[in-house]
Amino acid sequence: MTADRTPARTDAYALAQTPPALTRRSTPPIDHLFSTIVNASFDLIAELGKIDLSLYLHVPHDDQPLLFTRSPELHLLSPSEVFRLMHTITMLSNGQKPTAAFRHGELAGHYVRTAGEHSDGLFVFGPIQSTRDAQQIVSVTTAFARVLHQFHLDEHDQDHGHAPPSTEKVPHIAVSADGDHVVVEATPDGGLRPGIGTSSRAEDAVAVAVANALAPSWTFDEVRTIDVGRRSAVLVVLRDDRSILQLGLAISSGDVLQTTALATTRAVDQY
Repeated sequence: MTADRTPARTDAYALAQTPPALTRRSTPPIDHLFSTIVNASFDLIAELGKIDLSLYLHVPHDDQPLLFTRSPELHLLSPSEVFRLMHTITMLSNGQKPTAAFRHGELAGHYVRTAGEHSDGLFVFGPIQSTRDAQQIVSVTTAFARVLHQFHLDEHDQDHGHAPPSTEKVPHIAVSADGDHVVVEATPDGGLRPGIGTSSRAEDAVAVAVANALAPSWTFDEVRTIDVGRRSAVLVVLRDDRSILQLGLAISSGDVLQTTALATTRAVDQY
């Protein structure tokens, strides 16, 4: 996967007709989780810079685009202002560079374009920031965009009692108890050394073990497990060796610990 593939083309009419669902196969709980993660990214962007423009365009490869805005509030804009904003978004989404500063009419800021296996994304924030602040925000938006692309990796018939076999190389996990703590050994394919994780919470121990096996210089932040209808979503938060945020998400109606291992693998592999 590369981060500079051109996203699917968009236009102002398509954005105006955006359906409320994430995809035709999504459920309301998953849609809500998706929106929650987008809003969390907007919160972090606002903490890192002086922001008056903050939006995210999500483009599934097999569905209509979805536009999320924090600022400006579209209902406060005139029809002409909305049209100009949509025109800018269309221009940026059809560009080539993965990230850059831009000026287009009255708008100026930065954009971050990402490509996933089943979707593409565009974060836009402004005004133009200092180099240091812009780099921090680009790192945050890239991490969140990657996890938003991961939603589409687990689309399958929800009537099945389990997730389909994954083609992703998830380490094998062995779980044992040691007093009040859970000990997990994660063994990756290819003869790499196993990783060990210990915690009072089994999901945390799995995430630490898998991270230690695949990226031993990275650090573990947290695991969040969220019920989404008849399935569970697991969000794993890591930091790489430069302390940059890395997120992994997996949604499954199967074993939560295996789902945690998959989410951790995705955080490291940066889908």
